[in-house]
Parts: sequence; structure tokens; C-alpha cells
Amino acid sequence: MNNKQYYSCERNNYFFGKLMTVRDFQAEQTYMNSKRRLGNKMLNGVGIVSGLDVILIDNKTFSLETGMALDYMGREIVVSEPYVRRLNVIKGFEENKDKGVLYLCIEYKEDLKETTFSVSGADAAGGVSEKYNRISEGYELFLTSEKPKEDSLKLDSLIFESKELYNKDGIKLTLELSKYVNPGKTLKATVIFEKENTEAPVSYSFDIQGEFFKDMSGEKAVNVNFQETEISTYKTLRKEYFLRCDAVTDAMTNVIVTKKSFKLKVGKDEISLNKDFECPVSVRSTPIKDIIINDYYAKNFNELIEKVDNKFIYLAKFHIVTNQLTYFIESFEKHPFKQYLYSNELINLLCSLEDGERTSPASLTNAEKKPEETVPQVLDLPEPQIDNIVTGVERINLGFNPKVGKSYFSYEFVHGLGEGNVAIVTAIDNKANSVVDEKGLLVFGDKGIFTKEEVSISAPDVKIGAIVNSEKGTVRLGVKLQEKTTAQAVDIRWWALKPVEIQVEEEDLVIDENVRVVITPNTKRIKPLEQVRFEAHIEGAVSQEVRWGMAEENTGTIDNNGLYTAPSKEGVYEVKAYSVKFENKSDSAYVVVSSVE
Repeated sequence: MNNKQYYSCERNNYFFGKLMTVRDFQAEQTYMNSKRRLGNKMLNGVGIVSGLDVILIDNKTFSLETGMALDYMGREIVVSEPYVRRLNVIKGFEENKDKGVLYLCIEYKEDLKETTFSVSGADAAGGVSEKYNRISEGYELFLTSEKPKEDSLKLDSLIFESKELYNKDGIKLTLELSKYVNPGKTLKATVIFEKENTEAPVSYSFDIQGEFFKDMSGEKAVNVNFQETEISTYKTLRKEYFLRCDAVTDAMTNVIVTKKSFKLKVGKDEISLNKDFECPVSVRSTPIKDIIINDYYAKNFNELIEKVDNKFIYLAKFHIVTNQLTYFIESFEKHPFKQYLYSNELINLLCSLEDGERTSPASLTNAEKKPEETVPQVLDLPEPQIDNIVTGVERINLGFNPKVGKSYFSYEFVHGLGEGNVAIVTAIDNKANSVVDEKGLLVFGDKGIFTKEEVSISAPDVKIGAIVNSEKGTVRLGVKLQEKTTAQAVDIRWWALKPVEIQVEEEDLVIDENVRVVITPNTKRIKPLEQVRFEAHIEGAVSQEVRWGMAEENTGTIDNNGLYTAPSKEGVYEVKAYSVKFENKSDSAYVVVSSVE
């Protein structure tokens, strides 16, 4: 019924006086469907064409919005009206609910409908038989806990090679490298950090190096370093690094992560590697695009169209908490594997944008800029920052049937300002639905001061406390429930403040032409109100302290950790990073804020 045939090489031959049977009419439909689906698959591709947004209604219910997708058989999946359901009524929930992570998938489905009668009576003893008159093309949603191999969902395997550095107990580190690089050009390495159902803070560091590769400043290795400052149970982080290839001819080589340089810390546990990890890279003088085209057309045709089993469109990734009686959605991520199918109109739009960016400051690397443009003149520098301030939201689970007067605690987490005394300020993050709504009120002090007529406060009334460990640089939050509530968690917004000792050193007065501020990434595309984190590195200086700011007002905000929050208005906005020690040194990054993917 769910026709999977890709193509039919036979079609009806019509002539006057031909006797048409059921077989002939079925062959007509099969021929047209198969040809169309083959064209969809091979000419357009696979993925979400438009819409299919997933929205959380509450902590148990979601809505699938209208949209269209093409599946791995080239069949059209159309959702013509919003589909609102509780998660536990979706197929596969009971079998996978204890896994903690559930993927919501959609697949093509055909159903028979609209009964009628067959006048031939061939299948009925009484001379009349009942048959179905229509085949309805629709869809079915189901849940699975099995994570797919991402390179099997797309053609990315033609370009990238992935290597798992570590994968155990909910912590996964993956190194993704370009398979090819031209001599003298740049090789991109992406480090993917995934954390699932783990409350402990994570930090890691290692070196990426190779025989023909150096980092952009000429060092033999690129150092990867990350320390989790906003602790969460689930997290996915992708960071890009770049190595310059100094080979002068074609060669096969390896990019290496040495076991000596690898350090992974999960909570108090320190983890090391047993061996060096090697990832092959081919240095080729042939243009990379030509290599990819040749590799694609060298693939077996049957492999492209037949290896489609267990390949689906993934609409959302849910993190759930369950017990014997009920469940709730702790967090979720829509379209986790970005299975998007760009239309020709959208591709043309993106190409026109890239053409414009080629001559913009954001499209030039520091190596390509003219000498006089390497250190731009900066006017009206922001006022020096008096304090270091970091912030975050910590969710404290109250569990099922929370009790008044009982205390609940968060996991001890790193605040990010290092050792020493810090001041902690806390507030209840009062959101209409902490899973769904990103906006809300911050309630400081006693909630009972405000009446319901003055302001609607949906968060439960709690007293908040904090313990700071000055030696470890960590914080632990606690709440004491003051009223009965059905809420299963409370979000606490915290701020950590640490005074900065202002010292005038000789280095402050030095103007060194070798000092340069570099922001990564240089450009980034995000949606309105979304966030992206930037990093700044000061080359040629010991001090790595920077101040962040926006080039213009009302173009978004950026905090002291480089976390940029886009405005609701679309546009191209400039982010600035200034060196604290060398105030005449700065760099810019550009953010393209657009609701179009």
C-alpha cells in the first residue's frame, strides 16, 4: 500500500477497442507516481521543504504546524492543518519513554477510505461486495530513542570525515574534518560536544595538529579549550577551528589529536585517552568542488535510491522526565539534524547575499585585509568595565508532588569567574511556561508583596539561598518551597559579580603593532531573538581580556562572555571586541539576523 517503487519502465499503450482492466489502471497510477517520485528524489533531494515547525503547548503537549517535506523515497508528506497531541499518545512512547531522549519522526503513510460496493460481486457470496473507493495519502508520527548516523541523512559524508574522540555515560566528543584541502588553503575542523542526561559540569582541552598544518598564527597545533559555565543536563555545542595547510603538492596525511594533550573532566572525574586519534585528510591541488562532483557521480545509482530503510525526517528532540505515573518534557530541540530542502528561490537569495558579502568587511580574513585595514581606527570606545559579571539560569527540579517546607538543591556548578570571592544575586525566573516561553518576569525577594491584580506570577513561591566555594569557583543554589504547587521545577536566574582590580601597568602604555584581536566566528546567521556565542583571541599579547559591545544601538545585546542575543528585527549587525590592555586594538564580527533559513 505504501508504494516504494521508484520507477516503472512500462506504461499503457492505448488504442481503439482496448479492453481496460484493473491492472491497466493501476499501472497508469504507478507509472506517474514513480516518475514523479524519482524526480523528487534525484533532482530536489530530501528534507523539509517548508514549515513543519514544532511548538510546545505545555510540558506534555506539542503542536506540529503545517508544512511539507520530501522523504527518502521522493514521496510528498503534507501536513495541511496543525496537529496537537500529548506526547504519550504518539506511537513508540511506551517503548522508549525510559530512555530520557525521544526523537519525533514523520513518515509517509497511505490509508484506504470511503467504502463502496463492487457490482461484480466477485468476492461476495451474496453477489455484492464492499470495497474501498479511495487511497488517502497522509503521514504518521512516531517516537524513537535511537539516534541516527547524521552522515547517512545527508550528503555531508562527501565532504566531511567524523571521528569520535569520546562517547560514554552521556558525554560525546566528535571531531569533524574536511576530507580535502588545497595546498596553502585553510582546513576547517569542527569540535562537537554533546551532553545528555548528565548534571555534572564538563570541561575539556586538547590539541589538533598534523604534519602539514599550523594554526592561523603559525603555531604547530590548534588548542581546543572549553569549560562549562552555565551548567545544564542537556547541551550540544559546535565550535569551528581552522588550520592552514603549508603543503606545496598533493599528499595524503593525518590530522592528529594526541592522547598526551587530551584532558576531559566530568564533575570531579578526570578522563584520558588510551591512544592518539588520527583522521585522514587528502591534500589535493584540484578544486574541492570538482572533487566532490566527481565523488558524487561515481556513486552507484542503486545505492543512492535503494538504501533508504530506517531513514526518516526528524522533527524534534525531546528530553523527558518520567516516573511510574506520569512524565513531563524538560526541554526540546526542533529539527535536530537540520534536514532542510532549499527551494531554488531560497538558493538564489542566499547566493545573492554571498555575492554581496564578498566585498564586505565581514568576508575578508585578517590575512586578506590591506595592512592599513588590519587595525581599524576605533572612535568613542565604551567606558571601561568596572566589574566582571556572568549570568545563567539554573533549573531546580521539585519532582512529582513537591512538599511545602522542603528544600531542593541544584548541582554544584562553575560560575566562570575563577577562584576568589564573588557576590551572587538570584531571582525567580517567572515564565508563563518555563519550557516554552523565553520571555517573562524576574521576581526578586518576596513574591507575596505583589498581588495577582498587580502582576501575574505563575512561578511557585520559594526562598532562595546560594553557597559559593571561593577555592573551586563554584556555586550551589537551593530553594525552600513556601506554597503548594503543581510545578515540577523552578528556574532561578543568577548573577555572579567579581570586582576587577584596576591596575596601571607598563604594558598598558605599549602600542604593539603585532597585537591583534580576532573574533570567531567572523560571520554567523541566526534567527530573530536567537543566541550565538562569539570568542575573541588576542594574538601577540599575554592578556586575553576583552570588552564586548555593539557597533550601533538597538542591534541586539552581547554579554561579557560573548553571548549575543539577536533583536526581533532582521538585518546585518556588527559585534565589536576591544582589548582591555590595548584599547586601540579591536575586531568586528557580523551577524545576519533573518527568519529565512
